[in-house]
Amino acid sequence: MTSRWIYLLCGFLINLMLGVIYSWSVFIGPLESILGWTRALTSGAFTLVVAFFAVGMLPAGMLLSKWGPKKVVWLGGILLALGWILTSAAGMFASDGFFADPTSKKFLNRELEFDSITIPNKFKTPLEITVNGEKVTIPPGESKTFTNAKILVDSKPVLESLVYGRGSGFNMNSLYWLYFAYGIIGGIGIGFAYNVPVPIARRWFPDKSGLAVGLAVMGFGMGALFLAPVAVSLIFTAGWSNAFLYMGILFLIVVCGAGAVLRFPPDDWKPEGWEPPAPTTDAKIHVAHKDYEWREMIKTKQFWMLWLWYWFMAAAGLLTIGHIKVVAKEYGADLPMMGTTAGVIAVGMLSLFNGFGRPGFGALSDKIGRRTALIIDAGLMTIMMYIFLGIVAAMGVAGIFLSVILVGLAYGGVLALMPTYNADFFGAKNLGFNYAVHFTAWGAAGLIGPQLAGFIRDATGSYEAAYAASGTMCLIAVIISFLLKPPKAE
Repeated sequence: MTSRWIYLLCGFLINLMLGVIYSWSVFIGPLESILGWTRALTSGAFTLVVAFFAVGMLPAGMLLSKWGPKKVVWLGGILLALGWILTSAAGMFASDGFFADPTSKKFLNRELEFDSITIPNKFKTPLEITVNGEKVTIPPGESKTFTNAKILVDSKPVLESLVYGRGSGFNMNSLYWLYFAYGIIGGIGIGFAYNVPVPIARRWFPDKSGLAVGLAVMGFGMGALFLAPVAVSLIFTAGWSNAFLYMGILFLIVVCGAGAVLRFPPDDWKPEGWEPPAPTTDAKIHVAHKDYEWREMIKTKQFWMLWLWYWFMAAAGLLTIGHIKVVAKEYGADLPMMGTTAGVIAVGMLSLFNGFGRPGFGALSDKIGRRTALIIDAGLMTIMMYIFLGIVAAMGVAGIFLSVILVGLAYGGVLALMPTYNADFFGAKNLGFNYAVHFTAWGAAGLIGPQLAGFIRDATGSYEAAYAASGTMCLIAVIISFLLKPPKAE
């Protein structure tokens, strides 16, 4: 029989690709500057992909027992790749495709229409531009804004100035396409593929369930560490549109390739020398007294306590993940470092420690007990939400790095502890669908965390109120951790 560790490795690789969701903040700047969108609009794409990630988990959970893990992962990989490849076409809806590839020479000697465009003159001499058939001069170092403008691209300086400009052209269509392709199709694809590695890990490693589940989802947390630099490089060398295209192809190859290996063990299989423990209500490591169906599970108070805990804690992590690069920039911590910026490095560090937190808290819960690990995790996240911005403002680059390390560890713990808790309380047999139902809390968190933070930032010019509200939610999660007890045998 193939070593059971190969299934963990394949699950890790699949989740490594799915973890690209945590790289969204590196796309915010280019999309806002090139397409003229607000922070709330760009945050909407992240909100949608999170929500439909959770939605995709549900049918995947139902199909897992019928199709088996291989076909479910394949469908997820195809949908994820399709979503990203289609997203690459979003710029084609704006100004004759100018925003999809603004540096292309094909736009020379063409007239482009813009709803609104602000054009800076970065040259040392006056810049002459033909706008709606009339010559307009922009002095050196100045900029001018035009609305409902037809601009003749009759020289390279004009083309370069448009590239540096901030504008829009029929961009609501581009935005809706982004939401549909990246948010809905890509999100559902992630949900299908993500649903498989967790029950695979639980069934192949009943003797090390916390550690195994943590390792399986570790790749998801670390995805941005590897993929954010790739995305940034592609954005600067090939443009944001081609970045989506090339990464979509990568996802198709890796997710479907790794998925081809996955399978469940036989029903009567168990690790050599290991015997299943008897059902117990011991709070340290609970063993479910039966396998709950999802309808039974949602009737228990324990499910809703875990659901709320998941919701509050995930919202805190997703708030930070969705905005970390721009937070670093706006609080003066996005300084040039090692050929890139501190903000980009912070995205990678958050991903790295998000990944480490998963097997770390999983193994910790195996050793000290689930509830104790739950309390530690919620307590750490609560403290960080209240002091995050203060640390960044006071310590600059060192502050942003310290903050993302601690938030990453805490958030990683959330994604390891919740599937483990679900199996402990409600049984491993139906974990695929039961955890999909439980995972709707993560989807709800995505609807609150990033989007609310974006609206608050647009309205107040600061993230302070968003982090304070998130800290209070995490404090409630601490209280839930102390009150949580396993279901009693009927």
